[in-house]
Amino acid sequence: MPLEPNTRSRPSVILRLSTTDLQNQRSMLSKLIFEQALPEGQAAVVTRLGGTSWRDLREQAGRILQVHSTLARRRVGLALHPSATSYAALAALDKLECDSFLFDSRLPLEDMLQMAGKLKLGALLADSASGGNASFGLHELEGEEKWSGASSLTILTSGSTGEPKAARHSWTSLARPVRKGSASSPRWLLAYRPNLYAGLQVMLQCFANLGTLAIPDYDADPQSIVQFMCDAAVEFVSATPSYWRRLLMFADAGTLKRIPLAQITVGGEVVDQPILDRLRAHFPQARLVHIYATTELGRCFSVSDGLAGFPATYLDSETPDGVRLKVENRELLVQSPNSMRMYDPLSGQPAATRDWFATGDLVEIRDGRVFFVGRKTEMINVAGSKVYPVEVERVIRVIPGVLDVRVFGKNSSIAGELVACEIVAGAGEDPQAVKDAVVQACRIQLASYQQPRLIKFVERIDLSTAGKTLRTRTS
Repeated sequence: MPLEPNTRSRPSVILRLSTTDLQNQRSMLSKLIFEQALPEGQAAVVTRLGGTSWRDLREQAGRILQVHSTLARRRVGLALHPSATSYAALAALDKLECDSFLFDSRLPLEDMLQMAGKLKLGALLADSASGGNASFGLHELEGEEKWSGASSLTILTSGSTGEPKAARHSWTSLARPVRKGSASSPRWLLAYRPNLYAGLQVMLQCFANLGTLAIPDYDADPQSIVQFMCDAAVEFVSATPSYWRRLLMFADAGTLKRIPLAQITVGGEVVDQPILDRLRAHFPQARLVHIYATTELGRCFSVSDGLAGFPATYLDSETPDGVRLKVENRELLVQSPNSMRMYDPLSGQPAATRDWFATGDLVEIRDGRVFFVGRKTEMINVAGSKVYPVEVERVIRVIPGVLDVRVFGKNSSIAGELVACEIVAGAGEDPQAVKDAVVQACRIQLASYQQPRLIKFVERIDLSTAGKTLRTRTS
């Protein structure tokens, strides 16, 4: 099935579920796929190879529901691939009221089975065709823990120790940020992995409005992604600043301008002023939003005034969504009704969150605005002095000839750690001239301990599975 034509004139669709209904669903996804009045002939999911209609998605979910009915009210792992087949399977597990645990489908099966065993799951569903048209393979496991008592969804994310955190959400907590939009049949791009909180939010927002989810090939180059966005007539995109920088740096400007974007959402990392300004310059017609959310807390707040950070007045009162914020020792603390239920008791994390959740994000308040300066775990310790990579990157990123930069810590036998950086230089730029400019700017604007001692030029900056800049320390 080919991609739908690049057009914005699609018939409007009347939804059965109101915004209030969406926020009170215990079984959100299954209701969206099994109970909504479906549009005829419209794709629910499109990829480079073709599309899956809403009707076909429902039929796929029904077949999986029938084949795997014995999984009802059990702890079940799902290798979630970015595909219609995987979303159909997730809807079926929701309909069966399972405690669903989401695995990244790129993990080796042996690793998934080992993790499933530690979490005492009863079964693992893995698509042997990696998200294609094949049915899911069922792997039964021994020693299953008791079902929680209601349909739930657990998001597995890697912690700082390498052990996965298992954040258990209800479908209600996942659905609370979802809104019925004014746009009929919106077309969303999936820029996040589907098993992560941000990826789930994009899918739910799209499906709740009977839209079309456009899924690019994993690891596609920026130009291929942008061309796909054009072909799929993508209107809404949520992605990290690092993801957007890569598209803006390496994709054709003319192709970028042809994407009919109505809204751009940026989040997942520190959102600085340069990336907001570049997005505004490239897409002046699009509404520009940056959002703060975490796996544990869900969506906390958004800002749409085009400025980095958020107003300090957010610290003074509860947001309309019931979120409260405060700062202690430069760290942002949050209370959120969108938060997870708990960490799964078998994941090794605390069973429940505190009244105030320490986010690990460090901030500073200047001129009535709160700015993010980085994560506590990313701090570089140079002979006892604290260096936050984002502050160093902010200086380097605006230097002429620098397209992108990554700052990280490198182990040192003398200082404990040194500041190192990787730089992507512009086409035709003299690396030595760029390096000299970086050194000079850092000498003027940064303290001695903040200045990079190791500078390396690379073709691109590596991103994590969540689309964020990797800051792994090196020896």
